Amino acid sequence: MTLLTLIETAEMLKISPRTVRRLPILRAYVGGQLRYDLSDLEAYVMSRKQGGQNRTPSCLAVKPATKGNSSPQPTSGHIVQHRSPLFAIGGKR
Repeated sequence: MTLLTLIETAEMLKISPRTVRRLPILRAYVGGQLRYDLSDLEAYVMSRKQGGQNRTPSCLAVKPATKGNSSPQPTSGHIVQHRSPLFAIGGKR
């Protein structure tokens, strides 16, 4: 097991440390300091290379409500993406 610091991880991925913290990569605190496992980083990169097949979906697929139904219904046709899940409820803005 090879543990990397936040800075080492950022340098390896060629992104800022702030961006590294936002990624859905497993991390551990060892002695009060943040560490990333090299095998977890490699698994994350491989999942991104494969089109994100192994990642957790970050968006909700919803269909706008119809007249007879007031709640949105999940569907694969209309995808709404937003950082906040409160805004991920179909409809037009």
